[in-house]
Amino acid sequence: MLLLFGLTLPLSKSAGNVILFLSYAIGVTGVVLNRNLKEAILINSRQPLMLAFSLFFLVALVGVLFTNEYADGFHVANKFFSLPAIYFMVSVLIQTLYSEEERSPNAEYILLSFLVGLMILNGIGMMTFLGIIGKRQFVTPLAPMNLHHIWFSNINAIGLYTAVSFLLFSRYGKSDRGKLLLGCSIVLGIFSILLSISRTAWFGTALTSAIMAFLASKKKKIIFISMAAAAVAGVIIYLFIPLVHDRINLIVQDISSFSAGNTETSLGMRFLMWKAAIMMFLSNPLVGVGTGGYVPTMASYVASGQFPDYLLQFNQPHNMYLFALATNGLLGLTSLLYLFYRILILTLPVIRSGQGERLFAFLAAATAVHFLIAGLTDSFFNIQILRYTFVFIMGVCIRKSIMSVLRG
Repeated sequence: MLLLFGLTLPLSKSAGNVILFLSYAIGVTGVVLNRNLKEAILINSRQPLMLAFSLFFLVALVGVLFTNEYADGFHVANKFFSLPAIYFMVSVLIQTLYSEEERSPNAEYILLSFLVGLMILNGIGMMTFLGIIGKRQFVTPLAPMNLHHIWFSNINAIGLYTAVSFLLFSRYGKSDRGKLLLGCSIVLGIFSILLSISRTAWFGTALTSAIMAFLASKKKKIIFISMAAAAVAGVIIYLFIPLVHDRINLIVQDISSFSAGNTETSLGMRFLMWKAAIMMFLSNPLVGVGTGGYVPTMASYVASGQFPDYLLQFNQPHNMYLFALATNGLLGLTSLLYLFYRILILTLPVIRSGQGERLFAFLAAATAVHFLIAGLTDSFFNIQILRYTFVFIMGVCIRKSIMSVLRG
């Protein structure tokens, strides 16, 4: 089931939900009918991130009490319930179903299934772009299978970190066939991120790659040389690829337009949403406007003439931190930051040690760093495909047995 979940995760939201439901149903049935399975699950239930994910959800659940729209509040809280639920399912099942020797190889297979699913999605995307299928030849942004281009690009960023992790720290990175598969995955991922024209993914991937290279390498001289080379490559790409040149220049144009009073641009709308989110936070700094309170509060701001009505098309302010502050105040931001703190405090020592399961630690840390950076311009936990992918990666990579390297 975990292999199927990983495979379908990039391809179909409906299929992923069906597999999740079946996994939960099978798990509950097994616990009821099989005493040994029940005992094994109880033994493995204390996973490293369970408290952090549960706290994040509980803050959102309590936040429902502080909103006037309870239906909206429970809808948002239900989204966040998937974080501890999926993490528990993935991490506990890997620990329970496999012996100590089998866990890491099978966890790698599960991650590879995700890579294969993503390569299928990217293959469809490339055929769409080339006009082999559909009627969108050379049309950007690239958004295959009606998947939003920002979601598409950022799930590809996670796929990129997955492939690089395998290339650096697994047996697949040493075989010719493995290198071919991983190389194809990386090339497809880079093209997909580029053609998505998502600046969120561009900057997130570039900064995350630089940070992870610095953390993973013991030879700092090589790192600085690599970073300088990457900077030169970035300048060349900016100067000679019109797609990138135009998208980057648009940032300056949007800022100029906003200063001149034109707010109906990509950045202009974000600036207004950020301003509104800060107003929501300041209205009740401790708990915000409540879980599910963002949309109705924005509607009231629009109705009073404080903001233009086109902002009502968005259900979040395109900033992960401001969304937490707006809806759950300082408690929400604290629970969010605590989650990322736990991920990094568990993975960075493994990366630096040069021992143990570096593949899993590197991938989990890279995914977390990317969310921390890209979350400045989007609320990724509000988006199912990115929320599911994030917690899937954490469930596979941060488990009780992997963290044993810290005790050894």
